[in-house]
Amino acid sequence: MMRAFFCLPSDNGLNRILLGISTALRARVNARVSWVPKENFHVTVRFIGEIEPELTIELEEMARRIAAEIPPFDIPIDRLGAFPSPARARVIWAGGKAPDRFTALVAQVNSGLAAFGFPPDREDSVAHITLGRVKGRPDPGLPQALADLGAGLNHSLHVDRLVLMESVLTQRGAVYNPLFSVSLTGR
Repeated sequence: MMRAFFCLPSDNGLNRILLGISTALRARVNARVSWVPKENFHVTVRFIGEIEPELTIELEEMARRIAAEIPPFDIPIDRLGAFPSPARARVIWAGGKAPDRFTALVAQVNSGLAAFGFPPDREDSVAHITLGRVKGRPDPGLPQALADLGAGLNHSLHVDRLVLMESVLTQRGAVYNPLFSVSLTGR
């Protein structure tokens, strides 16, 4: 068995920007946060969970069919936020309003996974890259830090491929290994 999820990997340029923001937040936030390393930055399309390795063959066929219908697109990375809210943060993120093509991609992946018996997943109106996970109490200063460091954030992530990633949990955190990548070609 392996833990797997579909994602849209971030590029090196955006990773450097997000690492700078993450580093600045780390200096300002007085909470226990597990910060995501820059090589793990991505937009999750769908977390699947434990799967048999053989299933990746059928998942790749499904992903190829979906990728043939969705052209490349851009996701705005223009704000910082936290789930469920900045005041009660569990997840600190950078992201933006989910564009229609992202929403369509998520819906098609969810529909494809339903055919394999996976339960439906919630759809998110914010496409986001997780910067950190708050462990324990959130910092009351986090909302202001997010507002300050998010002001003027105006970037985007160019999305041209869908990746099935394996997540291997280690003592030092999750290590991600791409299982396959399919190019978005659209029609």
